[in-house]
Amino acid sequence: MAVTNDFSWSKTRDEIFRDCLRKYYFHYYSAWGGWDPNAPPRTRQLYILKNLQTRATWAGNHVHRAIHTVLTELHGGGEPPAPEMAAEQILTALRKDFRDSLARRYQQYPRKACGLFEHEYELEIADEQWKETADHAVQCLRTFFGADIFSAIRQLPADAWLELEELASFTLDGIKVYVQLDFAQRTDNGVKIFDWKTGRREAAHAELQLACYTLYAVEKWGIVPEQVQTVEFNLASGVVTPRQFDAAGLETMKDYIRDSADEMSFLLEDAANNQPQAESAFEFAEDAAVCRHCNFLKACPRWL
Repeated sequence: MAVTNDFSWSKTRDEIFRDCLRKYYFHYYSAWGGWDPNAPPRTRQLYILKNLQTRATWAGNHVHRAIHTVLTELHGGGEPPAPEMAAEQILTALRKDFRDSLARRYQQYPRKACGLFEHEYELEIADEQWKETADHAVQCLRTFFGADIFSAIRQLPADAWLELEELASFTLDGIKVYVQLDFAQRTDNGVKIFDWKTGRREAAHAELQLACYTLYAVEKWGIVPEQVQTVEFNLASGVVTPRQFDAAGLETMKDYIRDSADEMSFLLEDAANNQPQAESAFEFAEDAAVCRHCNFLKACPRWL
């Protein structure tokens, strides 16, 4: 069966939509099908650019993978690697990615090989800055190992584990909303959901994400909002921020998701089949400064 580009909503999709409509068009429509090496050249180029990572995102992704590996081993009854071994493993993975990106392997294998924004756009990044990125990833991992949260997870019985970084979804008024919970556990009173962060906290974005997790939990496990506790653990700062939503707070977030999805739908030629209007209907960001950090800079007509 052919893969279809169906409409869905996520916090990431909303962020890109707010950032720049043309970027949104490239990411969710023009790049579609670019995984095929025989795709039209522009489609292939946009797909390659879409998959680029900044060094901050790259480091954060590796921290998430390392924690996932540790918790998977733990849940399976094994002993997770010692902190120093885990740190060495993450450094080894980062070094491999760096070499692959520098060699531009991602241009041939955009999904399998790491592609760094800084390499694609030939930015001058000092060796010390790259080292700081790697050191940051290691420190985040060490913070996790030393945290009370990890100690508590280690004590959980197997049947208290609910989800570990699985792509999931819930439905809101016919809109498919994607979420990915870093870790969820059963508690005496309901469910606790954890979100690992490796960068600075942006309150509005965090609030929306945690609300989506709560909405998912309510649908998935048949509980009420007051039975869901979300916890944001910032591994960069060590700050733990708990958050709970009541029914009224979730209604506000539901309204936001509905309005956001409606705005996206306005730019569809055929909403039933998720077919967009012409590229020109997707305007450039008003503030050109955001373009400096856009993956699609070299493919965007604004700068050609």
